Amino acid sequence: MNSNQEWLLANSRGSYSSSTVSFANTRTYHGLLVISNTDNYQRYVILSKLFEEIKFYGKIYSLDTNYYPSVVYPTGYQYIDEYSIFPFPVINYTLGGQPVKKSVVMDPDSDTVIIRYEFNEKIPESLTLFPLLAFRNFHSVIKTGEKQFTYSESNKSFDFTDGNFTLHISKTGTLTHTGYWYYNLRYPVEEERGTNSMEDLYNPGKININPLKNIVDVKITTEENPTPDFDEIRDKIMKRENIKEKNPAIKALRITSNNFILNDDLIAGFHWFGPWTRDTFISMPGLVLLPKNFDLARGIFNNYARKMKNGLIPNNAYTDGFYRSADASLWFIYALYKYYYYSQDKDFISGIYSRIKSIVNAYFNGNDDFYLDGKFIHITVDQMTWMDGMSGGVSFTPRLGKPIEINALWYNALKSYSYLSGITGNHVEEFVTDILSSFNKKFMEKYLVDGKIADIVEPLDTSFRPNFLFAYSLPYKLLDNPYFLQKAEKELATPYGIRTLSPEDPKFKGIYSGNQYNRDSAYHNGTVWPWLTGPYITAMVNNGSNPDDLLRYFSPLFSMHSVPEIFDGTNPGTPKGCMMQAWSYGELIRSYYEDLRKQQRTQVSGSVTS
Repeated sequence: MNSNQEWLLANSRGSYSSSTVSFANTRTYHGLLVISNTDNYQRYVILSKLFEEIKFYGKIYSLDTNYYPSVVYPTGYQYIDEYSIFPFPVINYTLGGQPVKKSVVMDPDSDTVIIRYEFNEKIPESLTLFPLLAFRNFHSVIKTGEKQFTYSESNKSFDFTDGNFTLHISKTGTLTHTGYWYYNLRYPVEEERGTNSMEDLYNPGKININPLKNIVDVKITTEENPTPDFDEIRDKIMKRENIKEKNPAIKALRITSNNFILNDDLIAGFHWFGPWTRDTFISMPGLVLLPKNFDLARGIFNNYARKMKNGLIPNNAYTDGFYRSADASLWFIYALYKYYYYSQDKDFISGIYSRIKSIVNAYFNGNDDFYLDGKFIHITVDQMTWMDGMSGGVSFTPRLGKPIEINALWYNALKSYSYLSGITGNHVEEFVTDILSSFNKKFMEKYLVDGKIADIVEPLDTSFRPNFLFAYSLPYKLLDNPYFLQKAEKELATPYGIRTLSPEDPKFKGIYSGNQYNRDSAYHNGTVWPWLTGPYITAMVNNGSNPDDLLRYFSPLFSMHSVPEIFDGTNPGTPKGCMMQAWSYGELIRSYYEDLRKQQRTQVSGSVTS
């Protein structure tokens, strides 16, 4: 049993509830109720913990577990018999020979969490709850006295506020005010990451629940008038299970991926990412289009299209003036192409066609960050691609020049533009035809160098990285030479994803750990990324690999409860970075259905023509 296994429930605002099976918070980002500001997707840990003391036969049992300097106390994890975290956490304890069941649900539509306690045999003599308040930004920690909390009661709830936020805990008993601070709670994951790792939390009092029944529900919310009860929320969650999929691992991936679905976007990852353009449009086929959630897809496209400036899509939809990306707008076109592929919605494509045209013209005209040099896009500043690791002013993977994936995306954008122009009755500009003319031949001449495949040209960099996979895997492929895929199979592929650099390269860093600088230096220099499994699978299947063999090889990844952002490049298997990443899910789901299962409908005319 792994009592430190993480769980997470999220809603359509980007708020969430998350901890470990033992309810020992191991990150600053953990909390029973963490609410999101949808203006900028900063999130705030409101209620860090709500721990329990339960009395059976005159003995008090604490279900709580905490990390303190040099000690774990209490040790409530020892009472856990079994647990499940899918589709929501359910923990079964035995206390003095008596079974106790604890379940946690979060309303998909509001900032409301409900904890249910079930006593199926003997009702305990007492149940006492201890809330620990934080009311802080989820990146930070607080210390004793840094915040002042006030307390009041209404007919339905105990209410706590710091003047900015108000927390309501349902009035299931009586509250005895204490006003204690709990000192030096330690977050071991943050210690390993070199970030904020110790804080104090405020306990306003203890809630004594009496009389007790077989079922006790405790509602935790920042809503003024929360309406859903436990059963209603559970039913909402369980409706997500109505997916026609026989493979239980794939079904679980699809159900869990609902955590990323916002009202008008996709959250890039938990705990700390907001919506990001690149991540949204890479993730969209698997998370939105395959489930045929076309209303959401149209909303996302329109949301980003409204914020276009000088023909470019912003890096995200909530930060004004942030348009520093060489690929976000190209992924936007990719996702639109995929949208038509799945929906056949010509009317929407016609309505948004002018945006596609504006993007193509923006790349043709260039700007201070990139420009068109002959047929290819040349980047002039760092951090313009997905490999954007930088710390202390040092760019660890500078991709100045002509990165291979940018130009594979550029080619696909032009081909998609030409195809969508045809289906909407529009004509492409002459420069588009000129660039596409013999593009394949020029591409191979430029990127195949002395038996190697270049990651970047001008200046030449033949480091063996996975970016070339997009030339094989995007809808309009540029390469079909099996040699480089065979090399990737030997040097880049792992059962948990694809390495960002060959271990044979002297720059390879196999361990992602330490402070921000050390982690960022490894981020794209050997670290394994699950999302790259998608383009790798597509490329391999396109070149004749057996889908069943690929599914078996990646079964450890497809079977994970929570698919993270990254793994170490050496001996991967321990999740690192974000505990759940949208494009990890999106690309696993997309490649499973499009390539491994081959259940997509017949390709639309022209979609695989190079």
